[in-house]
Amino acid sequence: MVRVENRGLSLKRDLEALRLATTDVGSLPLQDDFKPERANLRKAIADKLSAGLDYPCCPQLLGTKEHPMNMNLQFLTPLADAHGLKIDGENAHQTGHVTKPKHPVGLEAATFFLEWLKENNQLGRIKGLKACVTGPFTLAGYIDRTDILTCGASKPDLVTALAEIVADACKELERAGFAIVNVDEPFLAVMLGRRILYGYRLGFIIETLDSIIEGLRCFTGIHTCGAVSPTIKRMMLRAANDIIDHELQGTPTNLKVYRRAEIEKHNKILGLGVVSTTNARVETVEQIRHSVEENLTLFGRNIIVKPDCGLGGLLGQPSAYENSIQKLRNLVQATLQVREG
Repeated sequence: MVRVENRGLSLKRDLEALRLATTDVGSLPLQDDFKPERANLRKAIADKLSAGLDYPCCPQLLGTKEHPMNMNLQFLTPLADAHGLKIDGENAHQTGHVTKPKHPVGLEAATFFLEWLKENNQLGRIKGLKACVTGPFTLAGYIDRTDILTCGASKPDLVTALAEIVADACKELERAGFAIVNVDEPFLAVMLGRRILYGYRLGFIIETLDSIIEGLRCFTGIHTCGAVSPTIKRMMLRAANDIIDHELQGTPTNLKVYRRAEIEKHNKILGLGVVSTTNARVETVEQIRHSVEENLTLFGRNIIVKPDCGLGGLLGQPSAYENSIQKLRNLVQATLQVREG
């Protein structure tokens, strides 16, 4: 993978580089054409850069029926056959002990992202690069997913094996110069409700996630979807992640979960979702600015401004792609106004 200077590394300790910065969660409502020229991926990168985000995330594009691809298959497909998995369309099945490949997997889009930025002399326009990786619990939950009680997430050995694979991907992203690596774990919203599924200890979950991100010099985040349970909150505050990343616009009750004092005590940054990723309607600059200013009074500058989740879920809604890019542009403009105001 091409390597670039990571300007975030020296600022890791005090997190100042992240406060009131802007970023996104990765996916866009655009399908990959899988042709050699990768026209759609090039378009997604150029359009995302045009929004002016401080930390643009490597675009994640959805696949087609003929070429299935999503946040899980991105990491699982390279493990097919020789490494203990079988991929059947959009489904993944365990066929044996999952083994770690010689080289990190799931980084094709990140590599393309870096090469495009370098070829087009765009690295100087941004504060730093961000990449999202799919976490081991979510990957495991996708394997043999017909029955949630017996899916791969119920097998601690499989989760641990996948964690080692994800850890290698994160290390490679750090070496390549990414300033933020975010571990996406939407399946934890299912696992960590009123009780923890599969009899896992919270300590096991935190240890597993820490084994991926602890020791990385770049900034790290963990993302979960839906409502934040007390167990998820404890995990987020105790784990090694720098950024706490939730859906806040679509689940406003999540704003009441954390207190400024505990975020500061644990030296965390809260990912502030200010635009919807389930409704393609574009929020105005004024609406977003109001949301940011309102939350400054709650959390101070310990926030990084972002969409709720990936925008890829808007695929199929009218003008979804164009509106997604406009959401990002408005998010940036609103945050700049707050900084200057």
